[in-house]
Amino acid sequence: MKSITYQGAWLTDIDDTLVLSGEIPGKELLASLAEFIGILKEHGILWIPMSGVALVKLGPRILFHLPEALLSHVHYYGGDGSLKYYFCTDDGRWKEDDRFSRLFSDAQARMILGEEDFRSALEQEARLTGQDTAGIGPRMEQTLGFLKEKGYDPDDAVLDRLKRKLRDAGYDPSASETYFRGGSVSWMMLGDVAAEPYHKPEAAALRKELIRISRLWLQERDFLGDLGSLGIDVPFPGARGIKFVLKGNDKERAARDLLTWTGLEPEEILFAGNELFDGGNDNMLRKINGVTLLSVGDREDPGPGVIPGRRNRGGLTLEGVDANRWWMDWTWKRLESGTPWKEILREMGAKGNG
Repeated sequence: MKSITYQGAWLTDIDDTLVLSGEIPGKELLASLAEFIGILKEHGILWIPMSGVALVKLGPRILFHLPEALLSHVHYYGGDGSLKYYFCTDDGRWKEDDRFSRLFSDAQARMILGEEDFRSALEQEARLTGQDTAGIGPRMEQTLGFLKEKGYDPDDAVLDRLKRKLRDAGYDPSASETYFRGGSVSWMMLGDVAAEPYHKPEAAALRKELIRISRLWLQERDFLGDLGSLGIDVPFPGARGIKFVLKGNDKERAARDLLTWTGLEPEEILFAGNELFDGGNDNMLRKINGVTLLSVGDREDPGPGVIPGRRNRGGLTLEGVDANRWWMDWTWKRLESGTPWKEILREMGAKGNG
């Protein structure tokens, strides 16, 4: 990555902050986002999306639609803080920063995914990296042998167990979708759909039970820590599905990496998210003192640096995507008026808490 001096960074959650969960942005939204990033770039501000998905998922949804001229000021942290991507102008394509990657071992992946999904993950990896698929069979056999040596039952993968519970509850496991992101796995028990179906009482109760089963399964196996360098946990419930994450992979790790390679101070960083509460997948950013935290969700835990981001307009309360859009527009105007970035963050705090 070429060395550029940045003046600050706008970090943002994706689902239910930038766009609704599962939404594919239309041309108008993408054009507006590109304009906003362009304004940030003019003032030396990085735009840093953070999400649980890998580039293969967010790229076609958002990143691949952004003008190449903006991408010097766009970096992406995906896979729940396990992966980092940047745009290489020399090659004209997005690349993964291997120095940041922190991933499941094959044995851990096999015990989470099960045989079928593990094979699919290896096949996808081979396609993306241009590797020969002939090596997949021996790799799976080697992983199987290692698990047996360690005393694990390869036929008792946690997702296989959850799919059986899903079937017993009257749902179709074949409709579920599994995404392996290297350092995390997202299992969408109802498929990759909007959050609303997951919030229906029966589905919500079942998901709560499946999360309980998953955490117990991991606890009984010491979080699979003896199969890799770090253990695996289900750290937060999220809005949809169930997520298995390598311990230590999260948005805090990504933000600290950003501070290291940019040389920025925490006071020059803004993070916008909708889950700044205990158990929320944005809440770990509270651990970095000085970062401005813009909370646009329907609830947040108060604390230093947290700005209640919901806005009132025309008798309506704006929250989530709508509130985030309001703050993006407000920031745009302040930058265009010549207000320095750090002053904007101070004004934002006063406005949000006023």
